[in-house]
Amino acid sequence: MSKKSKIIICLLAVAVILFSIIQFVVIPVNKTKQAEYVQNQTDALTHDITSIEAFQSPYIGDANNTGNLFWSLPLNNVSMKFEIDSEACTLTVNYLETVLNIGEEKVQRDLIYNSVAAMAAIDNLTGITYNFSDDSYSFSRKQIEEIFGSPLSELLEQERWSKEVQGKLNSTDFIMQFFD
Repeated sequence: MSKKSKIIICLLAVAVILFSIIQFVVIPVNKTKQAEYVQNQTDALTHDITSIEAFQSPYIGDANNTGNLFWSLPLNNVSMKFEIDSEACTLTVNYLETVLNIGEEKVQRDLIYNSVAAMAAIDNLTGITYNFSDDSYSFSRKQIEEIFGSPLSELLEQERWSKEVQGKLNSTDFIMQFFD
């Protein structure tokens, strides 16, 4: 066997080994990480707030922007429809599910998170109402700013968001102040 043939065989062997590593190790690991990231995006305690940067806007009137914002926030796995009142600068999110099926604690935590995120991302959003088949919740910018401070847009920095929003959502007492 010539030296050239041995080199070709070695190169083919290396190529097969690299192909196998990519196919059976790298790709499955990446798919697992991607699935985990997508799952984390459905919960306020694990959500990556940087995913909403593209949806920051001074005005509520853009329905596509508002929809994309909420489809990247927790509860994005629940079917929803939107009603925007551009004159009052309010938003109604109609979830096509019951609070009971999702879990009251998760819904309350995620709605606080979504409200703060939406009002931080959309400058003139003054209020949000969330309707479920069996319950309804409302939040005003005034209420959110009294608790988190103003301007809300400053909270969107990852470290600050983790500390001042996500970190507080582990406390039942903190959550309950929104629902009295």
